[in-house]
Amino acid sequence: MEPLEIMISILSLLFGYFFGSINPAYIFGRLKKIDIREVGSKNAGTTNTFQMLGAKYGIPTAIFDIFKGLLVILITLSLGTNVVVAHLSGLMTIVGHVFPFYLRFRGGQGVATAMGMFLFYLVNYFTIKPEFFFFLFYLLLLVALFFYISKIGNLLGVIVLPLLGYSVYINFPDNQYNLFFWIILVHIITIGIYNILKEGKFKIEDTNFQIYWWRVAIRPFAIIFLISYSIFTKVPSLYILGSVTLVLVAFDIFRLMHKKTNEVLKTKVKALLRKNEIKTFSSFTIFFVALFITLLIFPKEVAFIASCFLIYGDIFGKLFGLAFGRHKILNKTLEGTLAYVGSVLIMGYILYTSLEISLIVLILGGILAPLVEMFSMNLNDNFTVPLITGSIMTVALLVGL
Repeated sequence: MEPLEIMISILSLLFGYFFGSINPAYIFGRLKKIDIREVGSKNAGTTNTFQMLGAKYGIPTAIFDIFKGLLVILITLSLGTNVVVAHLSGLMTIVGHVFPFYLRFRGGQGVATAMGMFLFYLVNYFTIKPEFFFFLFYLLLLVALFFYISKIGNLLGVIVLPLLGYSVYINFPDNQYNLFFWIILVHIITIGIYNILKEGKFKIEDTNFQIYWWRVAIRPFAIIFLISYSIFTKVPSLYILGSVTLVLVAFDIFRLMHKKTNEVLKTKVKALLRKNEIKTFSSFTIFFVALFITLLIFPKEVAFIASCFLIYGDIFGKLFGLAFGRHKILNKTLEGTLAYVGSVLIMGYILYTSLEISLIVLILGGILAPLVEMFSMNLNDNFTVPLITGSIMTVALLVGL
C-alpha cells in the first residue's frame, strides 16, 4: 500500500471508532439527569433506553445505533478506502460503542450496531441467491421451538446464529463479506452468552446434575472419533475408539468383581458413578460401547447420523429438560424432547450438507431418534438410539430410499 493509502486507512478506522463512541443512550440519559449505565440493566444501549426513558428517546437511539456502522462504511467508501478497510471501519463502530474513551471505556453492548451490519450482509446474500431466503424459515422454526421451551430471547441467537454462519459458509464460500459477517455473529453470540450468565435464567438445580455435570460437558468431544473416521478412515478410528471403550469396560468389570473398590467409589468418589450404576455398567461406558458398535456395523453416513443424534440429542434433551422441563411425558419432559428434536434439526442440516445421504433416510433417522429416546423406558437410550435408528436407516438405504 502507498503511504497515502495507509494514512487514509488509519483515519478511516479511527473515524469508525470515534463515530461509534457517540452514544445517544448516555446523552439522552444525561439530559434526563440520570446515568443510563446505573439504572435498569445498566447497559448504555437501545433496549435499556426504551425501558428507562421511553419510546421518545428509545426510537432515535435505536435508529442511530443500528445505522451508524453502515453510515461509517458508506462515508469511508466515498473517501476512497477499499472495501476491506471500509467494513473494518464499520466493525470499529462496535468497538467504539462498547469502549467509548470519554466514558472510561464503559459503553453499551453494541448489539444494535452489530444487527444493522448483520442485516446488510443478509440482504447481500439474498441478492446473490434468493432461494437462501427459504433457509430463514428453517431458522424461524428453530427459534419458535426454543423460545417455547425456554422463553429466553438471548438464548435464541446463541443456538441459531452458529447454524446461520455455517450455512453462509456452505452457500457463499467466496463472498467478500463472510469474515465481517462471522465476526458480527461471534459478537452477538458472545453478548448473548454473557447476558444469559449475568441474568442467571438458565439454571439447573437438579442435585444429581450438579454432581455428574462433567459427563454432559465431556460428551461433545466424542465428535473427535467421527472426525478421526473422516480423516484416517474407518479402521484406525475404530482402533482409537475401541481402545478407549476397552479401558472403560475393563474398569467396570474390575470394580463389579472387586466389591471393595466399588464400595470406595460409592462412598469416596461420588462424582464418578450414579447410584443406579453401582451394580451395573455405567451409562458412560455403555455410551462408548454403543458408539463403537455404531461405527463398526453401519455404513459411514448412517453411522455418522446415528452417532450425532446420540451425542447432541442427549445433551440438548438433558440440559433443556432439567432447566425448563414443565410437562412430564413418560420418564422424560416435553421440553427436553422438543430440545432433542431441535438438536436433530440443527445436526440434520449440517449432516445433509456434508454427507452424501438421501434426504428421506436422514428425515427418517431424525424422526426416529427422539421417539426411540422417549420410549426407551427402562432400556439405556445410549444404546437404543444409535442402534435402532441406525438399523432402520440402513434398511431404508438397502431398499433404495
